[in-house]
Amino acid sequence: MLKFARSFLNKTPETPSLPPQLVDDSSIYEPDHLSQPDCVIGEQASIIGKIAFQGVVVIHGLFEGEFEAGKSLTIGPQGFVKADIQVDEAEISGKVEGNITVKNRLILRGNAEIRGNITAPKISVDEGVSIMGQVYVTPVGSPDLNTPF
Repeated sequence: MLKFARSFLNKTPETPSLPPQLVDDSSIYEPDHLSQPDCVIGEQASIIGKIAFQGVVVIHGLFEGEFEAGKSLTIGPQGFVKADIQVDEAEISGKVEGNITVKNRLILRGNAEIRGNITAPKISVDEGVSIMGQVYVTPVGSPDLNTPF
């Protein structure tokens, strides 16, 4: 009996193999604002004109002109935008001169500086952000985001 017990204890148990993953679902958990940008304006770039986009734009340099509504806009700490902005969501760490209208969510980070009115249903503001203008927090799905009442 002892011989049987030793042989039983010395055996390494088989580990069951997991079935292979049939579908790669890792991308469904990635937030929209982390998706690849359609356009990036680098720190050394200056653009004057009109940007029309439906996806994601990231600005680290200078942009002056017009935006045609898009899904997401990110302005980095060195970014400067002189334009009215109308997008679904925005994350701003740099400077903006112009009115900002956001349909879903606006995030103001670090030492962001805003000179203009802000209209959005959800706003997150870090300590150190400067806003010179009026802020309107509107209900989600408001028919006209430009009128606060």
